[in-house]
Amino acid sequence: MSAKTVPPPLILDRKFVVPLLCGPGPCAYWPSVTEALAKPVITPNCDEFYNVLDDIRAGLQYVFQTKSKLVLAMSGAGHSGMEAVISNLVAPGETLLVASRGMWDQRAIIIANRLGKYNGIKTEITSVPSNTTFSMEQLESELKRTRPEAMFITFGDSSTGTIQNIERLGDICHKYGALLLVDTVVSLIGVEFLMDEWGVDAVFSATQKAFSGPAGIAPVAFSALAEEKINNRKHEPSFYIDIKLLANQWNCYGDTRTYHHTLCPPMLWALRCCLQEIVKETLPVSWARHASSTAYFHQRLQEYSIELFVPKPEERLNTVTTVMLPEGYNHLEFHNYMREKHNILVLEGRGPTLGKAIRVGIMGVNATKEVADKVADALADSIQALRK
Repeated sequence: MSAKTVPPPLILDRKFVVPLLCGPGPCAYWPSVTEALAKPVITPNCDEFYNVLDDIRAGLQYVFQTKSKLVLAMSGAGHSGMEAVISNLVAPGETLLVASRGMWDQRAIIIANRLGKYNGIKTEITSVPSNTTFSMEQLESELKRTRPEAMFITFGDSSTGTIQNIERLGDICHKYGALLLVDTVVSLIGVEFLMDEWGVDAVFSATQKAFSGPAGIAPVAFSALAEEKINNRKHEPSFYIDIKLLANQWNCYGDTRTYHHTLCPPMLWALRCCLQEIVKETLPVSWARHASSTAYFHQRLQEYSIELFVPKPEERLNTVTTVMLPEGYNHLEFHNYMREKHNILVLEGRGPTLGKAIRVGIMGVNATKEVADKVADALADSIQALRK
């Protein structure tokens, strides 16, 4: 084929007004992260590459609150972490119990079902209404009934705006011989999470939420119990997400520098910088900042008589709030008005909240009372302006 068959396209720069990012993610970057994305290219051929990996692993041990050495970051979005924890820890013929209340639990079900088509993984599901969370009694009853090898649950769910209490769940899972797998994509940094203390066996997150970094790299961590299963497993997961191989590349045990795939240098620098910012602020301060900013935001919404999707305050997520749309409103029209009139980006509901709610993120660098005021006032104006 001639190189002239397809003519060169005309690719022009367009004017883009950066909005105030107050959806469920991605979040605005730390200013230092923007600078970090332009740092020099590093490769597995230089010591600095492994120095950066060491820094990232130490930072991830802090944010996950774990002493485990099997801590690293997947090359990919949060879904790569989700697929990795399921594929590496649930073997052919084994059962995964999914506690389903929102869209991300549904994604775990999809992944498990696809794996099941060729390796026999079985999926069991237990559910609650999407505007509430699970009781420990219900989860223990399902563990006792299904006797799974692992349970998957979402800690903070951005599709529903709920936060699940999991403090005793690790012990309950272990009582029935199950590993506990947890999604912390939209909750880590913004909500207290204690991996070791709570008995979590595998956890994944993503950097475009409360980390205030770019999408495209997914932190993961595994407990000693999960590590033992990975090291003694008889099955092989997909090559790209094989934690055994990735642990060697990430030099998790200090004696391997094996090449697996080419990691993205800007993502590594950005994650390292996010962790520097988090360590500088400290987790307790970050948790408190997110809690106070969101509580203030909810107070402002109450002043305008704006209804929240999640009725119980203790079940509301500190990073993403689901705001009920009054009857008759079009969520896309509402979203567009907020963007055009106020230059604030919020997003429509997703999964069980599609067409019912607007999802507002007060998180990362935007977890401040000043941002909460801007968004609350803009929401009130939009509801008034679009009243049918």
